[in-house]
Amino acid sequence: MRTTSRTLASAAALTLLAGLTACGGSDAGGTEVAADCEPAHPDLETVTDGVLTVSVYVTPPYTIEEEGTYNGVDGKIIKKIAELECLEVTMQPIAAAGLIQSVETKRADTALGGIYRTPERAEILKLPATVYLDGMQIVAKEELPTLESLEGKTLGVIQGYLWTEDLQASLGSDAVKIYQASDGMINDLNSGRVDAVVLTNAEAAYRIEQFPDAGLVATDLEPTPDVAASQHPGEVVFPVPKGNTALAEAFSADIEALQEDGTVAEVLEEYGLPESSLVSNG
Repeated sequence: MRTTSRTLASAAALTLLAGLTACGGSDAGGTEVAADCEPAHPDLETVTDGVLTVSVYVTPPYTIEEEGTYNGVDGKIIKKIAELECLEVTMQPIAAAGLIQSVETKRADTALGGIYRTPERAEILKLPATVYLDGMQIVAKEELPTLESLEGKTLGVIQGYLWTEDLQASLGSDAVKIYQASDGMINDLNSGRVDAVVLTNAEAAYRIEQFPDAGLVATDLEPTPDVAASQHPGEVVFPVPKGNTALAEAFSADIEALQEDGTVAEVLEEYGLPESSLVSNG
């Protein structure tokens, strides 16, 4: 996540769509799969036959709880995958600390919440094709594109994010204020208690949209070896249990198909993610 990509604290987390067709997946109590639905990859094994069981760590805009269902970037895309495979969807909310473990122990077929590809995760889970990319951005009331432009300013960061330690080392611990979650951090930015904050691309877009009159702008940090995460964007994935090769391969094929037909691009645009988040399969 964001330490994974996001937080180490949420490390186990670092942690869905209207208009599904008749072959679409459903939330618990939602749309049923049509009897004549033909899956793109028949005979997939899931925790419950005919159902894709999904653990969800609610963290906007990756996952958003709305009126008894889960929407957001990850949620909408996983529902499209379920649609391609003629699977119903059951989504179960879970705490950040249990997100990865729920898949590792095969209590869920996959998990959502802005989960990043990491070597450590690849050792215990199958990590299908990258769904989209998610870099880091500086959010402030002015453009701050370089490490040098942050010098002399107070910077808010989330504990455990990939870039937190590097920024502390580069700017000094006194200049970097640690938060446990982004809500309080954004409030402090708006009130002037910090000069800038660091978020993922997806989170930055979501937070700026929340405060349209605050004059906030998001700027990519120019790549620098002093902040490793600035050089390589995170890769958001939908992990599956280690032994379920067929499901991992189906996810990879479905993800690539949804990238090629523009579905992923539409979802990313809906939630304000930049075009740079798209994965190039060319």
